[in-house]
Amino acid sequence: MDAKKPLKSALKKTGTSASASSASAQASVKRKHTPTVSTRTTASEGNKRVKGNNMDKKSKPNNTKGKNAKNNNNNNKPKQQQQKQKKSVTIKTPNHTGKKGGPVTAGSAPAKKVAPKPKKVEVIPEGSTFEDFRVVAGTYENVLYGVDAYWNEDMSLRLSPIFAFSAHIGCIKSLAIGGQFLASGSTDEKIQLYDLKRRKELGALLQHQGTITALTFHNKTHMLSGSDDGKICVWRSKDWECLKIMKGHQNTVHSIAIHPSGKIALSVAADHSVRLWNLLLGKQASMTRLPQGAGLKVVWNPSGTGYSIMFDQEIGIFDMATAKCIRTIKPAKKTRFNTMHYYKDDCLIVGCEDKMVRVYSTLTGDLIKVLVGHNARIKDVDMVTVPFTPEETSNKDMGAETKMVDVLTTVSSDGVLLFWNLEEVVEAVKEGEDVNMKKSLGEFKTDMRVTCLAAQKGYWKNVGAETVAAEESDDEDDIEMEATQDSDEKSDDLEDSDEDDE
Repeated sequence: MDAKKPLKSALKKTGTSASASSASAQASVKRKHTPTVSTRTTASEGNKRVKGNNMDKKSKPNNTKGKNAKNNNNNNKPKQQQQKQKKSVTIKTPNHTGKKGGPVTAGSAPAKKVAPKPKKVEVIPEGSTFEDFRVVAGTYENVLYGVDAYWNEDMSLRLSPIFAFSAHIGCIKSLAIGGQFLASGSTDEKIQLYDLKRRKELGALLQHQGTITALTFHNKTHMLSGSDDGKICVWRSKDWECLKIMKGHQNTVHSIAIHPSGKIALSVAADHSVRLWNLLLGKQASMTRLPQGAGLKVVWNPSGTGYSIMFDQEIGIFDMATAKCIRTIKPAKKTRFNTMHYYKDDCLIVGCEDKMVRVYSTLTGDLIKVLVGHNARIKDVDMVTVPFTPEETSNKDMGAETKMVDVLTTVSSDGVLLFWNLEEVVEAVKEGEDVNMKKSLGEFKTDMRVTCLAAQKGYWKNVGAETVAAEESDDEDDIEMEATQDSDEKSDDLEDSDEDDE
């Protein structure tokens, strides 16, 4: 607003000087054509002049009015010239096109300066490490345990604990990672949230009235949670608002699986049913009774063309188009299935009660491999795909020749984490060779009773640098939008002031 005051004052001074100069010019012209006569008068003539002067005084207002009218008429011309002059010197700020670095001409309203975008550089917080991937485990002892993994030159893993703290007041039953967020569910009926990027706790979600039994993310934007209360909650990770509470199950929700499209989800519960949910509407789409009993876990294959439901001693493979079971997998000897995970569309990795991890073909149902190494029942499995880069640098500029490795992590009640190369795991066994595989990439002992786990790419080595650079870019765009808006407002103010002056 300070920019328009000098403009107004300059215009006013210019107008005053112009009118004054024109008035003085007219006065000089008038004096030039009025003759001055100096004569002697008698007393009677003097009296007559006085009377004439008195009469002149009475008629003076009319003469003055006429003179003022003439002067006003004479002053109209400079005022119009003043207005023309005002219009000629008024400079309006051009409208911004919305593009960055829009047109700015001399005389435009001052706007906030926008700093040029910095180059994408790695901004690593103090104390952060360049881990290749990270595994977070939940335990019976209410502790969240984090382990970082680093590649060695011989393609083995160097494992290092990074955190261990009491996260709940009850046993941790479920874990999920989506982007930078970690969610943990417990028997204390709370969902605790953490920011893995900033390494801080975000708070707790208290929507459920029962043990949190299932957590799963869709990308990093939404999360679904299931509980003993039979409810499924849809959460938005932007502000952690509960968008919808989906009701239908009459008993504990055991597992939730979101379709790769993010539009539908499946859930199984202790009420012997599998339910299909429309996530766009937040409503149940269908329900099917399971004759095999209560489903313990449900997972989609990566392509989204089928899904599998795990029971105590049987796994059913279903086709999405028909919703019919096309194949059944049963263990060679009597044991109990505890968990499972798809690897591509062809393989199903199953953790069993007899301390073994078995790999089955979903096309034939045949056993491919048996992973041996645990001393207690298998509690959970998860996998992550990371580049093989033993050097302690970021992977954001890695070349196309960099080898990608699929790593499987398995955990048992003995607290031991084992890491496997899935390329070797799914490799077909030649005739006469042993199906048992004992060679792992690494082993780590937590000395706790682990119940669940979740694996994630190394944040600062694989994701973090690009994420920080993108966030800085977004902040600059916001600043530039503010500068453009302020400039437009000042331009409008100047235009309004000019109109008032006119």
